[in-house]
Amino acid sequence: MKDDRGLSVAARRVAGKLREQSADEAPLALTIAGRLARGEERATLWAQAASYRHHPNALVRAGAWHAQVLTRSEGDDRGGVLRAAASGLDAIDEHRRLIGSSELRALATTHGRDLTTIALRHAATDPRTLLRWSERTRATALAQPPATSDAATIPASLAALRDNGRRLAEARQDGDPTEELEKERLRLERAVRAEHHTLSADSVERQRPVSAEEVVSSVGDGCLVELVDVDGTLHVLVVHGGKVRRKVAGSTAEIAELLGPAAMLLRRTSRGRPADLTALGQRLQDAILGDAVRLIPEGPVVIAPTARLHGLPWALLPALHDRPFSVVPSAGQLLRARATSRPAEPRTVLVTGPGLATGGAEVPVLAKRHPDAVLLDGTHATLDAVLSQLDGADLVHLAAHGRFRADSPLFSALDLADGPLTVHDLERLQRAPYRVVLSACESGVLAPVGAEELLGLAAALFSLGTACLVSSVAEVNDVATADLMVDLHAALAAGGDPATALHEVRRAAVPGSVEAATAAAFLALGV
Repeated sequence: MKDDRGLSVAARRVAGKLREQSADEAPLALTIAGRLARGEERATLWAQAASYRHHPNALVRAGAWHAQVLTRSEGDDRGGVLRAAASGLDAIDEHRRLIGSSELRALATTHGRDLTTIALRHAATDPRTLLRWSERTRATALAQPPATSDAATIPASLAALRDNGRRLAEARQDGDPTEELEKERLRLERAVRAEHHTLSADSVERQRPVSAEEVVSSVGDGCLVELVDVDGTLHVLVVHGGKVRRKVAGSTAEIAELLGPAAMLLRRTSRGRPADLTALGQRLQDAILGDAVRLIPEGPVVIAPTARLHGLPWALLPALHDRPFSVVPSAGQLLRARATSRPAEPRTVLVTGPGLATGGAEVPVLAKRHPDAVLLDGTHATLDAVLSQLDGADLVHLAAHGRFRADSPLFSALDLADGPLTVHDLERLQRAPYRVVLSACESGVLAPVGAEELLGLAAALFSLGTACLVSSVAEVNDVATADLMVDLHAALAAGGDPATALHEVRRAAVPGSVEAATAAAFLALGV
């Protein structure tokens, strides 16, 4: 207790000096000091912090609104909390619009994490209000297209990084030392990151969050299941038939303990050691959906999970295995995908990268079935050629090794003939391909960053305007994947949407087989 009093006194002293100097950090210091204080003293400190609500600096204003949120929360003023939180997040959005880098825009949402946590807590009792606040605070960076450099000019650092990637791959294959090449890679990545962090954001426009009414109207007689983390407990919102209903499911800690075993069993099965995933799938469903599973009607479903659940192989859940379903980062992304028009002149692009165990066995089959398709394989599958054909294509199939970088998601890459295609490269596209199929392992994995934001290959394509990706969230068997891709494209050519096409592929697989595990690892992301 004595130490707490000493810390409180020290915090007030620091906050007072920063306030005297009109420092931008004053509201944050006053808010922290208020949290360590009690009674009238706390109220006074938070009132002082809130007085910065009209400061010209957006982040300073956000800190001031944070203090206002805490004050209203202590007074159990639900409406006041939500209004203040909305103003604070608006200020953070204003700050983010000045940033050109997709990575920094996503990371900047961290400033609003506590605002979001408190707002969701107060919104949780009303399903429509919770839906509105969930949409206000998730995957917001995907609603803004990336601010990029000239698409016609490859930055020197990116070109050098791609060459380094090619030489690294050759050295590993030949068993040569790679230490110096790894050091060079890190140096080049720092250079690329620095260049993208200073991009102009003049072209970034504000995207208004969708309202609960817009979501309900768009979903109509379909079904959207949106998952919201409220203080470590998963709330399940089921939107269907003009209604939004809510159920409380398991804890996020309980669910996190199940994700590792799910990935491990899929990995074992992909390597030819079949396993029964039924019991694990039921445990996942009980923890993630709980009683809400009874609210889900027959027919297709769209799942909008929390950021940390995007990597889940959703087909393992019994309620989803026998129906078409797709996964979206948010209901807002669902509405944007549905509003995306297909290209007036459909163009199919087939790409095979190097070093595949099957040599991209599905691509020659697909090329015969699509004689008008653009085929890029062998030495023709270069980054320049692939980017040129991706731009504005209707359907793109990329058979290439993928690498997900949890430490730096924007350097996640697909291997091409002359080196890796990274997220930084994709952000140079002028027009997004309408649909993309990525057959590589973990090509659909998205990294949660900031406050419910996502980064990765799929996120980059979403932000550019791609309506749907078919990609995997786990290790897959190469031979089974090649066969699956042929069947998937047959279903797409017959007029099925990606979710329905994947459903047909899953139904055809023998339960517990390598083919079934491979099919379960692939998701339709988008619509």
